[in-house]
Amino acid sequence: MGNHGSNLEDILAEDMHHWYNKFMRESPSGLITLFELKAILGLKGMNENANSYVDQVFFTFDMDGDGYIDFVEYIAAISLLLKGEINQKLKWYFKLFDQDGNGKIDRDELETIFSTADLRRSDAESAELELLEEKSGRD
Repeated sequence: MGNHGSNLEDILAEDMHHWYNKFMRESPSGLITLFELKAILGLKGMNENANSYVDQVFFTFDMDGDGYIDFVEYIAAISLLLKGEINQKLKWYFKLFDQDGNGKIDRDELETIFSTADLRRSDAESAELELLEEKSGRD
């Protein structure tokens, strides 16, 4: 496993016990697969872009690349998200959004971020706005 970029000592012993119990309740095998992560988070019916980001989150937390999130990786992720320095979090978010791993967030990746975050209008919203504009034009 090695150094995961998060300081595990920042989490108090009682917190560690809490997170261990939670982890083992969610995944009694001691390993979380991508499928299990989606089930734990209750992620169903996501669009393709959102699904892709959940996959990317999993792969950034699976630090040794074995296809599972073990307890050490789980704690490192929790530590990063809850107690990590801003620079650590920014690096993690960049890695998450740089889906092709080329060290840059290109236009397609940026468009995917916006569409996943629902910052663009959906087709239904666009159609509704067009109807409102037509109606106001007739009045």
